[in-house]
Amino acid sequence: MRQSLALLSVFLISTSANAWWASGHMVIASIAYHRLNPGTRGRVDDLLRHHPDYGAILTRGAPADPAARARFAFMAAAAWPDTIKGDPRFYDDTHPDAVATPLLPGFPDMKRHTNWHYYDTPYAPDGAKTVKQLPPSALSELPRLIRELGRAPVEEQVYDLPWFEHVEGDVHQPLHAIDRFLKSEKGGDQGGNRVYVMPSGNLHSLWDSAFGSDDSNAEITRLAAEAEAEYPAPRRIEKDPKKWIAESAAIAIAEVYTFGNETGSREHPIRLPKDYVENVQRIAKKRVAIAGYRLAAVLNDRLK
Repeated sequence: MRQSLALLSVFLISTSANAWWASGHMVIASIAYHRLNPGTRGRVDDLLRHHPDYGAILTRGAPADPAARARFAFMAAAAWPDTIKGDPRFYDDTHPDAVATPLLPGFPDMKRHTNWHYYDTPYAPDGAKTVKQLPPSALSELPRLIRELGRAPVEEQVYDLPWFEHVEGDVHQPLHAIDRFLKSEKGGDQGGNRVYVMPSGNLHSLWDSAFGSDDSNAEITRLAAEAEAEYPAPRRIEKDPKKWIAESAAIAIAEVYTFGNETGSREHPIRLPKDYVENVQRIAKKRVAIAGYRLAAVLNDRLK
C-alpha cells in the first residue's frame, strides 16, 4: 500500500498544480470513511466496485482484506479526478483546440473537467476590475453531484462519487475559492498560481503541499487522527456547498494574502516569514478536518 500510494503521489505532484496533493484528499477521505453509517458505507463500497477504474487505479496495490481494500478504494477515489489530468485516455475539454478521445465503457465522457475543481470568487483589494467565472465550476457542479447521489441511475452515481469526494475536498482549500485582481496586473492571480513566493514556487502550491507527499497508510491514518483530535466535529455540520466556497474565500482574504498587494516574480519571489508557513499548516489541518466531516454528512444523507 505504501509503494502504491507513494507512486500515486509522485504522479499527482508532477501533473497537477491546482488541488490538495493526494495526501490532503486522502486524509479527508479517511476522516469521512469511518464516519459513514454502515448502510452508507456499503452503498459507497458497492458504487466504487462498479467504477471502470476500480481494478486499474482505485485498488492498485490495495490490501487483500476486504474492509481495508474498501477504505483504500475510497481514498484513491478522492484523488482520481487529479489522476486523470495526466491520463492520455482523457482530454482537456477547456482547451480551445481540444480533440475528444474515444469514449470508453463505463464513462459518460472522457473530459478532464479541470474547471470543476474550483470557483474563483472575484476579489479586488485595490478596486481593480474583476471577471466572474462562468460555469461549469465547483459552484455549479457540487450541487448537481449532491442531487444525483442516491437519485440518478447507478452508472451516473458510480462516476459522480469520486468527483464529489474530490471537489468537496478542493473547495476547502482557500485558494480554490478565490481569484485576486490587482490594478497592477493583467487578469486575476488564478488562485495564487501567479503569485511567486519562497519557500515554494507559487502561493497555490505552498497551500497544496501542507500535508507533504507521504501517502502511506500509516501517515494518512496519523494525519487524519491528528486533525480530528485538534479540530473535533462541530455540533452542526454545514452541508451547503455554496457556503463552503464562501467560507474558503473569506479565509483566503483574511489569512492567505497577509503580505499585501504583492505578486512577486520568478526572479524575485516574495519571501514569506516562518510563521506564515506555520499558519498555512494550521489552517490546512482544520480545513481537511471539516471537509472530512462534511463529506461524511452529505454521503450519509444521500446514500442512506
